[in-house]
Amino acid sequence: MGIPLNKQSNEFAYRYSWFHLARPLTLSGTISPILVGTAFAAQKGPIQLSNFIIVLTATLLIQIATNIFNDYFDFKGGQDKQKWTTIRETKMAPIHKDLPIVAGALIFVAILLGLWLALQSELWIIIVGVLGIAGGFCYSAGKYALSSIGLGEVIAAIFLGFATTILPYIVQGNELTLEIFVVAVPFALLIATMILTNNIRDIKKDNGFRHTIAIVIGKKRAIHILTALLILIYMWIIGLVFFNIIPTLSLVVFLAIPFAIRLRRSFLKGATPQKEMMGMKWAAYHHWTFGLLFAFALWFAL
Repeated sequence: MGIPLNKQSNEFAYRYSWFHLARPLTLSGTISPILVGTAFAAQKGPIQLSNFIIVLTATLLIQIATNIFNDYFDFKGGQDKQKWTTIRETKMAPIHKDLPIVAGALIFVAILLGLWLALQSELWIIIVGVLGIAGGFCYSAGKYALSSIGLGEVIAAIFLGFATTILPYIVQGNELTLEIFVVAVPFALLIATMILTNNIRDIKKDNGFRHTIAIVIGKKRAIHILTALLILIYMWIIGLVFFNIIPTLSLVVFLAIPFAIRLRRSFLKGATPQKEMMGMKWAAYHHWTFGLLFAFALWFAL
């Protein structure tokens, strides 16, 4: 059913559930690096379970809130109209005007948890948390949203790659070192592949609304960059093992390569729109598989 443009956005109901709005397939961007960062901390000494749970919960809440804001502002900006309807199919259907309220509530809880965590470890974590929340909001909000000016991959790499790996290491009482930074690199690259995959898939949909990297440099070059990132992820793991930063067992992450191959095949020349749509799912499956295998290797090595 088409959506009349003269309707106010607060009259629209989401066609799916709140669970769908949270985008559970993307949550590996938070869960996997936190597991790895905590496991790396455990190699240095005892860890506090409470700090692990708090940092995991707070970052998950921020990521879910970011996902909700993304759908809110996409529709407000004229995109993804097929996800919304003027008919409220169930009493529990998300209403467009309620999305920022729910996302704001999640962020408020995350702030409280972050303050407690900062008092237990390092106060500068508050700055990181504020920047993370601001980045999550500005990722989708406004005419010059970060995701619409070619910064989506960079912002995701910083906050869902480096920050989510390094913070759980720091809150366990460790100092920031080059080692934890280089361990975080694969996750920065992984989340960048997810954002880039999404942007390649949505070139036609985003054209006229955003200026993503995929639109600016063109589909062919964007696919080349995606391929390079996928290769670099595994080359980086080999390097980390070679320099004894992570255990040899970490090479188990190579079992995730079939998902990387399926992701890349989604954008082969002549691929159908349906196959390209599947690219995002393969990117998420790749992130989940790689991340959990990486975490398993570090925890098992203890």
